[in-house]
Amino acid sequence: MKRVQQYPEEDHNHFKGSFVLDWTRNPDVAIYFANESRADEGALWILDATATGKTLQVVKVAEILKKMDKLGRSDKSLGVPLLFYPKKQLAHKRAKNQDPVYIAQMDLRVDLSEVWANLHKPDERIFIKLILPAGTNEQCVQYLQDRGLSREFLFPD
Repeated sequence: MKRVQQYPEEDHNHFKGSFVLDWTRNPDVAIYFANESRADEGALWILDATATGKTLQVVKVAEILKKMDKLGRSDKSLGVPLLFYPKKQLAHKRAKNQDPVYIAQMDLRVDLSEVWANLHKPDERIFIKLILPAGTNEQCVQYLQDRGLSREFLFPD
């Protein structure tokens, strides 16, 4: 699943894509993707993983897939989204440079934010949306260039 996220062109399945959303722990990488190809406003989403409750993946992926299959066959919810913090991926330069966190959307019948909103107190904030104002695209590009963050760095292969 992580490979499909990092290399979607290698996805040769009948149904393209995965139920995994890739985020990053690196704020500059997040700015790069929020700013990429934007003409007007952009948005940078910040997730407070501590506010999500028990969503950290602790069971082996094979076991999770078995549970999902069983629940899916009975038309039950597959559960809350799971967070995957991959070990350092030194062998995969693209993943290493992008510093990913993967969020597995377990129930595709509802929006990711709805799942967490329905499980938590109304005053808790799991997501924060930071707006990149229109007209700041070039400033963001310059900021990232000053830090050596470019398409070539994020996609070295």
